[in-house]
Amino acid sequence: MSNDTSSLLHLLEQQLHAAKAEDTATRAHNASGQVLQIHAAGRKLSTAYEQLRNAAEYIEEHLLLQRAIRRFYKRNFYRLGRHSARAVGEELILELTGAGYLQTGNYTSATADSIQRLTEKYTQTFNALRDADVPRDEAQDWVLSLLAVEVEGILNPHAYLTAFAYCAYRHYLGIFPRDSLTVSPDEHQAFEISLYIATHQSLLKSDIAIVRHDLMRMYHQTPDDLQEFIAFNRNVSQLFTLPLTQRLKRAITKHGAPLRVLKSMVENQADMVGLLHDRGRFLEAYDRQVMAEYKHLHRRVNKGLIKSIIFIFVTKVVIGVSIEVPYDLLVVGSVVWLPLGINLLFPPLYMASLKLGLKAPSQANAQRLHTYIDQALFQGGQLAPSLHDTTRTAPGLAQALYAILFFIPFAITVYILMLLHFNMVQAVIFFVFLSTASFLGFRLSTMVRELEVLSSTNTLSAIRDFFYLPFILVGQWLSSKYARINAVAFVLDIAIELPLKTVLRLIRQWARFINEKHDQLLG
Repeated sequence: MSNDTSSLLHLLEQQLHAAKAEDTATRAHNASGQVLQIHAAGRKLSTAYEQLRNAAEYIEEHLLLQRAIRRFYKRNFYRLGRHSARAVGEELILELTGAGYLQTGNYTSATADSIQRLTEKYTQTFNALRDADVPRDEAQDWVLSLLAVEVEGILNPHAYLTAFAYCAYRHYLGIFPRDSLTVSPDEHQAFEISLYIATHQSLLKSDIAIVRHDLMRMYHQTPDDLQEFIAFNRNVSQLFTLPLTQRLKRAITKHGAPLRVLKSMVENQADMVGLLHDRGRFLEAYDRQVMAEYKHLHRRVNKGLIKSIIFIFVTKVVIGVSIEVPYDLLVVGSVVWLPLGINLLFPPLYMASLKLGLKAPSQANAQRLHTYIDQALFQGGQLAPSLHDTTRTAPGLAQALYAILFFIPFAITVYILMLLHFNMVQAVIFFVFLSTASFLGFRLSTMVRELEVLSSTNTLSAIRDFFYLPFILVGQWLSSKYARINAVAFVLDIAIELPLKTVLRLIRQWARFINEKHDQLLG
């Protein structure tokens, strides 16, 4: 198919039609067979724990089900392939339903059987990878990623998102100048696959597990050719964090507002394919979706703010109990309440204050969104985004000056902490949580920018950005390290989840045994 934008309408229609057929078939399969009986034992306790666990991890909401599936398999990995793992599909559905991820009555024995077959398939893949001398952690990461995403696709069919991602990728492939965004022959060669990954990252907020699974399907990779399977997975891991991929992600993020609204329409409109046949009806529906996005922005920001505050509070309590309080008792002889209270209360209050500067985009922005999508889908004109040269570096003197200015906010903060008699440990903890709160607050502001085609800055916002940007950058670095280590989530997994889920599984098995004996007596 050619890359001109006039093909986008037909491509979107074809992809959505195929995705709808796939999702319909999956739901029909889930409805076949005997409905699984869900026991209510421990449901409230399990749901409460999942909310705490998700707050500690702070991930996108659409990734919660996939991550819960992955944790289930990781916790039960030692049982996979054994005799006791025969009912793993049913166990997974019961656990996810009890934790509030799935609705009771929507899944049957046929669904459980499908999950069981997938489990057996990927267990064999893991064993083959280990026999091929792939390190255990690497093999387990690939297998759990693919298994979790594929199982989620059974439990929550959403092929339309993959269809949209491919259409968006084709759109940007036609309008982004390859030569301006690449700096080497290797990047030029990797441009298309990096652009596809960047589209997933920016528009769908996909993690590497989703990208890995999607690319495996797209390139028809299977463990049958084990060496090619290994090489492909390692290549995906490299491409996901490649500088080119991140450069393209930033470009899509900046110019992605019209397609983000289109994605919302794909998710919310039952007759999306029919709308594409009528330009007038489609544009009216698109304008309504823009207004709905504006209206829901306030609720989304509030939800994100509450989630961020809970995340900071949970991690701060854990660190305070494990580091700050013991340090005060050992070095000072008693708990120093003022720094402890400031460290506990200031980051959430600071985050709440950041919301005051956020507001929905303008009506002029809505008109630009309308014009863009009309031209992209129905008029077939080339849309040339204004991309600045991201490969250029600033002169040495400018870099040195910026480095000096970069540390001014840190110096001011250190001076204030000295006036408040913070010791070294308390000051480091303050910096960590102030930086984390700044980054999370910045992520909240991206909810507004993601809907903007028109962007504007003023003197006040420039001064604010100058002071907070260093903390945002440090917070971004800390968040990337936290995502890899996440000691709080690890403690919760070992200290709470493992015993809790084990006990609940035993209770469900005992209840099922009692019911079977009861039925036998009645028979």
